[in-house]
Amino acid sequence: MNQKHIGIMVSIIIGFTIIGAVILEQNSTPDGLDQNAVTSETLNVLLENKEHVLVVDIRTADEYQSGHLLGASHDALDSSTLEKRVTTIQNRLPDVVSGYNFVLIDNDGSDAKKAAQTMTEMGIQTFYLDGGMNNLSDNLVFSSQTVIESEELAAKLASDEDLYLLDVRQPDELLESKIDGAVNIPLADIFKPNGMDSIPTDKPVVVICGSGNRATIATYALAQEGIDFQVLEGGMKAWNSQVQSGM
Repeated sequence: MNQKHIGIMVSIIIGFTIIGAVILEQNSTPDGLDQNAVTSETLNVLLENKEHVLVVDIRTADEYQSGHLLGASHDALDSSTLEKRVTTIQNRLPDVVSGYNFVLIDNDGSDAKKAAQTMTEMGIQTFYLDGGMNNLSDNLVFSSQTVIESEELAAKLASDEDLYLLDVRQPDELLESKIDGAVNIPLADIFKPNGMDSIPTDKPVVVICGSGNRATIATYALAQEGIDFQVLEGGMKAWNSQVQSGM
């Protein structure tokens, strides 16, 4: 690819990022919203246009499964996980930090607002849905469980259930241990253009990492592609522990 074509592609990517940011910034001023709030109308436009936005539903797993916005992933982002997620994103996904906006969703906007403010203060531009799920009635979808225990996964594999195992660790980490049949796509590659092209949308995808942290972050992108995901609870640490105990 010559320099001219590369320049055009870079300009397009930057343009999409700027458009998404402008829409979010302009959303708050006319309506007198909090500077970190977005309306459901704006969020739907961003998702439909596939702007550089990652939507995370921070309600309980049961609430998420009973109805959530199409394209939203699930991550409780409580006090024990929020800092870990932010640190991992900053260290491993600098292009996501600079090129994406995050939007958090809860029931009424209160918890999401606090989490968004914290993430923004820590260096990741984050917004929240004004009014939360109370302001959403369209584009809701239902899902099965978003995590899977090692024993349950082992049973499914033993019965030859059709699953896609996605390991998002670095290649050298798989040299120590891996689950047979797992496909390795490192976390950073998931967020690259066409990074998810090989991941199926017609079967459950079990996402694997060392502890569950990176796998959960990967679902932020997977959800927007309509991929049916489940995170391996506890990651390979839990899996290896179960293997050693005889499963």
